[in-house]
Amino acid sequence: MKQIFYHSIYAFFRYKRKKAMLEMGGVPLSLIFGSSRLFYWRFGPGTDKNPVIFLHGLLDEGFGFRRIIKQLLNSDHDFFVFDLPGYGESRLPDFPYLFQIDVWAELLLGALSDLKINSCSIVGHSMGGLIAQHMALKDQKKIIKKLILIAPANAPHSQRDEMRSILFPKTTSEMDRLMGYLYFKETPTPPVWIKKVLIFIWNSKPNQYLEKNTLQREGEIFLGKASKSILIPTLIIAAKNDEITTLVSLKELKKILKNSNLAIIEDAKHAVHLEKPEEIAVLLKEFLEI
Repeated sequence: MKQIFYHSIYAFFRYKRKKAMLEMGGVPLSLIFGSSRLFYWRFGPGTDKNPVIFLHGLLDEGFGFRRIIKQLLNSDHDFFVFDLPGYGESRLPDFPYLFQIDVWAELLLGALSDLKINSCSIVGHSMGGLIAQHMALKDQKKIIKKLILIAPANAPHSQRDEMRSILFPKTTSEMDRLMGYLYFKETPTPPVWIKKVLIFIWNSKPNQYLEKNTLQREGEIFLGKASKSILIPTLIIAAKNDEITTLVSLKELKKILKNSNLAIIEDAKHAVHLEKPEEIAVLLKEFLEI
């Protein structure tokens, strides 16, 4: 009974989020691969030959980019905002091996091909930034022209076990701790019942599979120095106060990515895309020349 209640509440959350994206002018679309569904929002005229692709982070969905997208809507470009497999409206069959970063990178490259996108830039936050790096390395057709990596993952955290407990909260107090890692100030304080709904959703099978697979294949999933083969222009955006993907780690990533620049945003933590959307939008416009 509790599961039905939690799913019902979360369905209402999704309805409200969908309504907000529609009001912004988003067009909800999906790609079907057998029994898999990859959902995305398209913003813009639908005629852009070099669109921008957005990939969200762990425990998030495409809706998380809404504040940045609002700042970009006055351009003539198209923006494709994906829900990653197992998140939001996207679905995968209940097979554990499908919930892996490199598998998702292949799936997304296939999606770009199906959408007949021959040139694009990719914006990835956190886990989405890691997926973007995998995609760039696998991109034999050279579709991806630029990368924008916002607080991206690249190497295992120096305090892996502690970070694992922070990123996969099991109780309301653990969720409060996670919020403190995500926000520099004005930390959201949802009611206890909303926290319980989110904890239930965040600990569903897709995240369990992803966590297990990532830990088992850590050396392959976290690219580390293997990212040096990425030669396309890349902008790394770091939040100065981020303790999840730290400024130190992103300075190391800049050394690895030879064709990269590093921008540092003050007074922000890991949810920098929500805390500082205006600043990020300015950086995107300058880097992408839109």
